[in-house]
Amino acid sequence: MMPQQTDETRTVAVEPAVSEKPVEEAQAETVDSGAPNEQPAEVEEIRTDEAPTGKTQPKKRIAEKKENPNPLLLDPYEFDKCTITIVYTRVGDQQDSVSVHNHKDDPIVKTFALAEVPLPEQIDGVMKKLLEIWPDGKVSATMVLLPVEGEAERKMVVSIRAGSDTPIVLSGPASEFPLPAPITAMLDELKELLPTRAMKKIEKEAKEKSRTNPKTTAAKTTSPTPTKAAPIKVDGKTQMTLF
Repeated sequence: MMPQQTDETRTVAVEPAVSEKPVEEAQAETVDSGAPNEQPAEVEEIRTDEAPTGKTQPKKRIAEKKENPNPLLLDPYEFDKCTITIVYTRVGDQQDSVSVHNHKDDPIVKTFALAEVPLPEQIDGVMKKLLEIWPDGKVSATMVLLPVEGEAERKMVVSIRAGSDTPIVLSGPASEFPLPAPITAMLDELKELLPTRAMKKIEKEAKEKSRTNPKTTAAKTTSPTPTKAAPIKVDGKTQMTLF
């Protein structure tokens, strides 16, 4: 027979005690209570600000700056319609050097006695003042004949300087700066050479284009497999069956 249970021997279910500690402290205790060699797992941070799209963005190309061509090179090879440059330089107290050129072609250079090339008064007066300041310096005058525009008179711009100092600039109609006979003769010589110089420029440009552009060779039109000649028939027989 089964013994009767009394009130003293009844089993009472006991609920587990609830900890009053905060969740953070409880988690810290569980981590500390683990094995000493075990490290807590590191959580990888996920960045959501730059999500990969799987496409590479094309790089922006920086536009190259194109240099404007020299306006002197665009002038035609005509004496009145192109820029003519005259450079007068004092060489000591007895000689002067004169060069005349068009575009960027080789100049015509000649040396004269100082008294043979008297400059216009406006230019000569400025050069004398500069020589008083720099008696041992190099003084030069660059006289530029501008292209004729329409029916207007040809203009001249003059730049006078000592060494590499700031130039003194004069300008006006070419008639206000009468040039001496030696310089006028050099201008006439240059005028006669302009057609020949124009032809040399055309030849030079053609050579430069041929160097930059590769030569294209015509493709050969040969068939990949040679064709056999048709056999010749003689009295109803081919050449292969004659022998």
